[in-house]
Amino acid sequence: MKTMKRLSIFPVLLAALLLTSCSDFLEEYSQDKITATEVSHLDEVLLGSVYLPSIKLDGPSSSYFGFLNLLDDDVNTGRSNQTSGDLWKVWQPYVSGLFGYYAWQLEVGKDYESGKVAGDDGSWKDFYTRINVTNVILDEIQDMPHETDEDDATFYRVQGEALFLRAQFYFMLANLYGKAYDPQSCATDLCVPLKLTPYVQTEKFERSTVKEVYDQIVADLEMAEQYLSQSPQLEARRGYRASLEAVNLLQSRVYLYMQQWAKAEEKAQAVIDSPNNSLATIDMLADDADFLTENNSDVIFSQGSNFISGASIFTGMVGDYCVTNELYSLYEENDKRKEAFFEHHRQINGLLADSLGLHRKYHREDSYRAHVSDVYTLRVSEAYLNKAEACAMQNKEGEACNAFNALRKNRISDYSDETYTGEELMKQIRDERRRELCFEGQRWFDLRRYAVNPTYPFTKKILHILNTITDKGVYRLTRGYVLEERDDAYTFPIPRSVVDFDEIKNNNPRVKRLPAFTSIISDGREDENEKDDKE
Repeated sequence: MKTMKRLSIFPVLLAALLLTSCSDFLEEYSQDKITATEVSHLDEVLLGSVYLPSIKLDGPSSSYFGFLNLLDDDVNTGRSNQTSGDLWKVWQPYVSGLFGYYAWQLEVGKDYESGKVAGDDGSWKDFYTRINVTNVILDEIQDMPHETDEDDATFYRVQGEALFLRAQFYFMLANLYGKAYDPQSCATDLCVPLKLTPYVQTEKFERSTVKEVYDQIVADLEMAEQYLSQSPQLEARRGYRASLEAVNLLQSRVYLYMQQWAKAEEKAQAVIDSPNNSLATIDMLADDADFLTENNSDVIFSQGSNFISGASIFTGMVGDYCVTNELYSLYEENDKRKEAFFEHHRQINGLLADSLGLHRKYHREDSYRAHVSDVYTLRVSEAYLNKAEACAMQNKEGEACNAFNALRKNRISDYSDETYTGEELMKQIRDERRRELCFEGQRWFDLRRYAVNPTYPFTKKILHILNTITDKGVYRLTRGYVLEERDDAYTFPIPRSVVDFDEIKNNNPRVKRLPAFTSIISDGREDENEKDDKE
């Protein structure tokens, strides 16, 4: 029998108080005991302790899954023959420091330059902390008075937002630490532990199955849809608080992953039909205008920071990240995204990159604080892509082409509708998804689920090039790391601290990954990592 005790909400509310600087909605009883008495108080807790913060950043991070866009086939590292010590400021923390993620290492926290291994549980701990706060909110709110119309509306809205956020967090965890959803094996494939109660559980946690976690995500989103249908999103916070449209779009994505095509189409259509958001037009890709801003009608919801919009990240310089030529070649010449999203030869401190950099897909201000996340943004354009894919899988090829063409005519000058069928239709939809949603945290998850598609399975080998530099900003050597088709590294290992604490015996397998090749060192020095490999 489980031994449990009630988790006090008081420390959680204290954290919310510190984060939100709200001093009048909580009543303090002692130094460590404060309580909420109204539903509006829990609304503040939700905002301060559950929603991901948008903080000033200038590069990718191991926190909040800020490494997600470093994993897939759209990213590489840049190359330049020019020298700058300033490049070391990018290389050390954001390339060398995240080497373990970028090169799919056994120890994802491994730093290339020093060889030190950082903890791998930061994102895991943060998400489970936020999940636990939603559990407390959903439990505590049931006893809150809500007699007035305003309190009644808040009562439903807070629950709807909390359930949406819990679903989104579990969806992220499931797609990092569990296998891709396969209807044939999801009932036995292991995922992440499900924690749904506001109690401290004294027994060890066990991993739930992929099916169990997805079933909970679906249930949370269904309840969120019901609650937010009764209490719409606050207009003043549109885009930064969960809404009915955000719920429907996440539902569509989840059903797509679950291969429940009819439901995915239904929820995508609900987003398309909503009057509250609209597909971004080709005019929004105009010269010298940032594309994904808080004013873009395409943006339904965003939370958290942008990890790749810093001034010195994704420039294409050596010691920095760049965009792959493979991705760039997918865009037609009259595709307005090609010029808006990417750029050649970006000048940084008088230096020119030899590789492709990101350009104006995201808006930067306030010293790299972007207001649209590169991981947690939901957009209307995805609804069109989800509908196209879902219809194609149901052999509704005409409707799939209609959704596909509706998006493309708002991205490509002088566009004429195209008609595709069968496998070619699916290839075109997937390529369009890659073009439209690049560097939005979706490609890695898409590659995982394409591998288990029953009709059009797709797998690929990925090569990541690591161009290294010295502390003087001088190019040193090039190494190549390969992720094989259906590689075990498509699923992250459960963090070491979790495995040890909960005595998990069945962790996800992952092997040590050595470079597939290493170039000659340009200045004649032997690289420390070269020595390690020889040993």
